[in-house]
Amino acid sequence: MTKIAQTVDFTGKTINVGMDVHLKSWNITLYNGQQYLRKFQQEANPATLVKHLGDHYPGAHFKLAYEAGFCGFWIQRALSDAGMECIVVNAADVPQTDKGSRTKNDVTDSYRIGEALGGGMLRAIYVPDRQTESDRTLIRYRHRLHGDLVRSKTRIKSFLNHFGIKLPLQFENGKWTIALINWLRELQFGHSAMSLTLGRMIDQVEHLQKQLLELSRDIRVLIRSEHYSINAKLLMSVPGIGALTAISMLTEIGDIKRFSSFYKFNSFIGLCPTEFSSGDRERKGFITPRHHNQLRRLVVEMAWTAIRLDPAINLAYSEYKAKMTGKRAIIRIARKMLHRIYYVLLKQQPYVTGIIK
Repeated sequence: MTKIAQTVDFTGKTINVGMDVHLKSWNITLYNGQQYLRKFQQEANPATLVKHLGDHYPGAHFKLAYEAGFCGFWIQRALSDAGMECIVVNAADVPQTDKGSRTKNDVTDSYRIGEALGGGMLRAIYVPDRQTESDRTLIRYRHRLHGDLVRSKTRIKSFLNHFGIKLPLQFENGKWTIALINWLRELQFGHSAMSLTLGRMIDQVEHLQKQLLELSRDIRVLIRSEHYSINAKLLMSVPGIGALTAISMLTEIGDIKRFSSFYKFNSFIGLCPTEFSSGDRERKGFITPRHHNQLRRLVVEMAWTAIRLDPAINLAYSEYKAKMTGKRAIIRIARKMLHRIYYVLLKQQPYVTGIIK
């Protein structure tokens, strides 16, 4: 008898794939539309997943999603290059039940992502282009390096305080000059281990200072590049924005036109208040806890400078402060300054001081 092999064809079907990605393995849950199919675990390799889906569901359109985290966007790019539709989502945006929150594990995570993807309940976060992401790593590393330097200096101060050693008055201004480094190296202790410890700590500070200086030079070259020079100059026209803040904003924001309104831009930075409204009742809460940590901090720092350099902003701050605390007032000013930053980048026009609105 002749055996006739029937080939499965999923043409016209959409297979939704929920992925819970880890360093060594991925948990995968598959849905045909919104109908659950199966779940399995595989090695952390996009090529393996692409081959499995292609072999088992030929002709189908594949939609995949995973939560943003340590793995960045390389998985999304690899799957997109393979012809699949893949999005990265914020973990807080994946729908969750009370029961699910009490029984969280890797399998249920992929299940929830696949189910929400099939129901059209997931919204993709922005995936930057490769150049912007590459430049962003340099700026972020500079910020981390600066944090390491601050912590290293704090360790030395704590070391001195532990043994009752006071800094001379000329060094209490917080600046780590060559004179201060020389004074620290000349300190004499009763035990050699203490001198050795302090010496190693000073070596670390000097090493970090050298690295920070070299990184700053690299960043200055980046700012002058054709890709950033125009927008960097526009941002530096805003009071309180220097070169480092400008390039930090540009690499983190990416294309300003991806925000269709200031409301969405403000939501990304995180200077909008929480809201609890129902019917005729409307109540505004504290500033949202969901924010871009680095950019919101930079914008608030910029607002403190703006109230000194821009008379109109100073006047607005005084009016706000008459009605509320200084901290709340500066958040209002930061939001006002953020609106102007959005306008500067969107309209490609420099900042103008003295404008009230």
